[in-house]
Amino acid sequence: MQLQTHLTARRMVLRGLGALAATAFCAVAPVAHAGAYPDKPIRLVVPFPAGGGTDVVGRLVAAGLSKDLGQTVVVENIAGATGTIGSAQVARSAPDGYTLVLGISATHAIAPAIFPKLPYDPVRDFVPIGRLFYGGNVLIAGPAFKGRDLPALIAEAKRPGADLAYGSWGNGSGGHLAGESLNVLSGIHLRHIPYKGVNPMLTDVIGGTLPVAMSDLAGTLPLIRSGKVRALAVTGSERSPALPDVPTFTESGVAFGVDSWFALFAPARTPTDIVDRLERALAAAMRDPAIKAQADSLGMRYTPQPRSAFAVQMRSDVTSWAALVKSSGAAQE
Repeated sequence: MQLQTHLTARRMVLRGLGALAATAFCAVAPVAHAGAYPDKPIRLVVPFPAGGGTDVVGRLVAAGLSKDLGQTVVVENIAGATGTIGSAQVARSAPDGYTLVLGISATHAIAPAIFPKLPYDPVRDFVPIGRLFYGGNVLIAGPAFKGRDLPALIAEAKRPGADLAYGSWGNGSGGHLAGESLNVLSGIHLRHIPYKGVNPMLTDVIGGTLPVAMSDLAGTLPLIRSGKVRALAVTGSERSPALPDVPTFTESGVAFGVDSWFALFAPARTPTDIVDRLERALAAAMRDPAIKAQADSLGMRYTPQPRSAFAVQMRSDVTSWAALVKSSGAAQE
C-alpha cells in the first residue's frame, strides 16, 4: 500500500513538473522566435526586369536591410504581366519573413482595376511594412519626335492625319495610366504600345522606332543626362529634384498630378513580431545618408510612412486609381 501511494505521489509530481515546463516553454517561445529572426538569407522579389527603376530601388533597400538585420537580402527579379507575376508568387509564399516584395502603385493599387482576374488581392494577401519613396514618371522623346515639350506633342497629335504612338513598360503600369490620362485630359489619341519592361522600350525610343514613351524616372535619368532622350514633362505634384528644369504635366497644361509610390510588403499572416522587426530595419536603412543621397540622385522623393498609416493610404489609393482607370478606359478584358 505504501509503495502504491509512493508511486502515485511520484506520478503527480512528474505531471506537475511537466505542466510547469510546458507553461515555461509557452512563455518563452515567442521571445525566442522573435530573437532568432532572421537566421538565414531573406529573398526580396522585385517584380520587374533588372535595370529598371524598381530594380534600382530594390537593390538600395536590400543593401540597407542587410546592414541592419545582419543577414543577406537577395534581390530576385521575377518579371511579367506588369509586376503581377512576381507579386502573386510572394502572396502565395510562406508568411515567415523570408520572402518579401517591393511593391509599387502599379502592382498594389492600380492592378485590381486593370486586371479582372488578378491572382491576388493587394489588401487581403499582403501586410505592408512601410512606404519608402514617391517616384514619378517622365514623358520622353527620341529622334523620331522633334518637339521640345508636352504642348508640342499635343499640337502634333491634333494635326489632321496624325498617328502617334507612345510606349509604356506594360499594360496597367503607371506609365500606361499616365499616357491614357494624357489622352483623356488633352483630347488627343496616342496609341499605346506596351513593352515587357523599360529597357526594350528605351531601346526603341533611342533607335527612332518609337517617338515618345512614358518611362520610370530612375531608370531613364542616365539617358536623359547623356542626351540620348529628351524629357518633355514629369508626372507628380511637383518637379523632380533630379530634373528641376523639366515642368510637370500640370505646369504644361495637363492637370495630371498623381504620385506613384514604392513600398515594402510581406505575405499576409506574417507574425507581428517579424513585421515589427522588418519595419525597424527599414526605418534604420532609410535613415542612412548614403541611401538618401542615392535616392535623391535617382529623382526619388523620400517619404517614409509607418505601416499603419500606409495601410490606410493604400486602401484609399485602390479606390482612387479604380476611378482613374475607368475614366481612361485602360482596363483589360
